[in-house]
Amino acid sequence: MANRLINTNRIVNKFDTSDNQATRPQDSSPAWILFLLSASVGVAMLGLGIIWPLVPVYAVELGASGFQVGLIVAAFNVARTCLNPFAGRLSDRWGRRSFILLGLLLYAVVSVLYIQSTRIESLILVRLLHGFTSVLVIPIAMALSADIAPQHRLGLYLGTLNMAIMLGFAVGPALGGVIRDYFGMPSAFYTMGGLALFTFVGVAAFIPKDNQPITSQRPQPVAPLKRLLSHRVVQGLFLLRFFVAAGQGSVYTFLPILALRMEFSASQVGFILGVNIFLIAFLQRICGGIADRINPKYMIIYGTLMGGAVVFGMPFVDGFLMILLLNIIMGIGNGIAMPGGFVITGQLGRKMGMGSLMGFTETGWSLGMIVSPVISGIIMDSLGVSSIFIAGGVITITGTILIHFFLKSYVPPDMNSGLFC
Repeated sequence: MANRLINTNRIVNKFDTSDNQATRPQDSSPAWILFLLSASVGVAMLGLGIIWPLVPVYAVELGASGFQVGLIVAAFNVARTCLNPFAGRLSDRWGRRSFILLGLLLYAVVSVLYIQSTRIESLILVRLLHGFTSVLVIPIAMALSADIAPQHRLGLYLGTLNMAIMLGFAVGPALGGVIRDYFGMPSAFYTMGGLALFTFVGVAAFIPKDNQPITSQRPQPVAPLKRLLSHRVVQGLFLLRFFVAAGQGSVYTFLPILALRMEFSASQVGFILGVNIFLIAFLQRICGGIADRINPKYMIIYGTLMGGAVVFGMPFVDGFLMILLLNIIMGIGNGIAMPGGFVITGQLGRKMGMGSLMGFTETGWSLGMIVSPVISGIIMDSLGVSSIFIAGGVITITGTILIHFFLKSYVPPDMNSGLFC
């Protein structure tokens, strides 16, 4: 135990004294690796964001019906839900870098396959492959970021990486629209592939190989899947990701329809959603640093409750400014809750396998993104679009109560003599 503390102190001291020097490529300090990883993943997510709003349009151009468009969109998250737990566990055993490189290379392949797809069936298969590909990049990159984080900067590191992910994904749709309008649909897919290849080169050149450890930490144990499934806090983290995804999925999917009935313009809707996403991204690093200093479960509870209350209230207000205000509050709430969840995941991951835990919690997010649009669509057909937000708010608030039940006994390791509850 003493040796481990000495090693940890050495890591922290290296980080603290090398911040000003971590801008050199030859410096493999955690700060420099975090910068490279954030830049790389942010660029990759920019490519994914470019095609995100274009896929339904592309499907319609191929003659897809509404139901088929739903299948095509959902196929991405179906693959993620099925494969997330396994990819993370394998990366715990075989290393992170090789998985990230494979995922980025497949991104480039997928971009070509999109263009080659001329039938609905083939486009569904491409979406499944794309979902599988994404599993090899984002959750594994989050696990690597947690691996290299000094003991008391876990939230700061994970918040920084997630900020880069969300900024890339937020900018992508606007850029994708411009590319399609001026250069055509195939150019958007080629741009995604080109950005993935660019990122692949950067990771291959600058991220240390898996057999060249960045820190002196001991290899992490990989807990059996049964232990993950039965662990009360892990169950709470899974529910957190699921309910946050369910709430956000309702807003991002059906707010344009609600706004249309309020006679908003398309640019106003885009601005509202953009502010929401950018606030979440902006708060990741700040709130990640806060989560390093307090019990993160309080950030989860208050942030998720805030988001749920806002979703519930959207049908009861009118006018652009009020809807914008509610989306600002929702962005702040989710921006507070997400880093808290990532920090607890990282803290547990050091005992149970970082990749395994990241992959398992991401499964909750993917599942929420599958269930939310389907249930919301059924509610809209039966009760109207306003009922979607009322139901989404009730579900999110109910979920917050459940999350509190699962996380109420959690104490960070530094507050509990190094033991997890």
